[in-house]
Amino acid sequence: MNCQGCNFMPYSVSQENLENMGRYYLPGGNNLRWPSVFVLPDWLDAWWQVFGAGYEPLVVVVKEDEEVIGIAPLKLKDGVASFIGDNSVCDYLDFITAPGKEDAFARALLDYLTAHEVKSLVMETLRPESVGGHNFVEEGKRRGAPAACSQIEVSFEMELPTSWETYLASLESKQRRDVERKMRQLDKVAEVRFLVLRDSEVGEDELAVFFQMMTESRHDKALFMTVEMRSFFQKIAAAMSSYGLLRLAFLDVGVARVAAILYFEHNDRIYLYNSGYMPQYAEMNVGLVSKLYCIKQAIEERKKGFDFLKGSEVYKFRLGGREAKLSRCVIDLQ
Repeated sequence: MNCQGCNFMPYSVSQENLENMGRYYLPGGNNLRWPSVFVLPDWLDAWWQVFGAGYEPLVVVVKEDEEVIGIAPLKLKDGVASFIGDNSVCDYLDFITAPGKEDAFARALLDYLTAHEVKSLVMETLRPESVGGHNFVEEGKRRGAPAACSQIEVSFEMELPTSWETYLASLESKQRRDVERKMRQLDKVAEVRFLVLRDSEVGEDELAVFFQMMTESRHDKALFMTVEMRSFFQKIAAAMSSYGLLRLAFLDVGVARVAAILYFEHNDRIYLYNSGYMPQYAEMNVGLVSKLYCIKQAIEERKKGFDFLKGSEVYKFRLGGREAKLSRCVIDLQ
């Protein structure tokens, strides 16, 4: 892929280095929409450092005059282009676009990929409102290359009310009673404290406690947290801290630290990325209660939404989450 500054009138299309992508991320300073934390430049760079072996980076920037209207953070292997990232650690992936320019960006990018003999474009973990799932799929149909789309996962999310009482009232009566009972039971054991560490307050020691809770709470999480994966988590913690988006919360009961949640704040939403607890406190439901305190904290901070992210665990539904289907779409270009 050696075309620099290619012109697909009236647009200019160029390939950029991944490490230079950060210059386009200016919160509040330009017109680009960064749809989730999983497409932010330093997140993608962290993924690339740990998992990028065997791929060629293909970061494509489309401009109208001198204004960037879209960025495609792609990787290339065997003629197949796909998003940088993967669905095991990147819950949502999509393109970065200027509002109102999605169709133009889709046309220019597909023209560029086709001209450079890319065989297909694979877009995974697309949310229902994604640019990939809508504008690119429609553009593929228009040029006689319909996308093959299928559901691959679900996530759960909810809009947040303005008060904790309103949130509790929104739950089904059985769930509401269950939530209140579990929180009361824990309060009777000892003083309960929900401590949120932000950005630079999260050090190596705090992350080590989180890793311990995560791996000891569930066998599948222990298998997931390889040395390589631990390195990735450390890198994204540093990346999100540099953006001011990192949060690590601990639930303390008396003097005991019993549960932890790693989450991010972005665009007035909470992204609950992972969690864990000390198994000796499992009967106290500390894992679930820690998530309730996280929701309560988000409401008190006037956040607009709470995203439980990918996975169909039943607690997400019981705590008020609404299902969103995640898709994989493939557009054949040759």
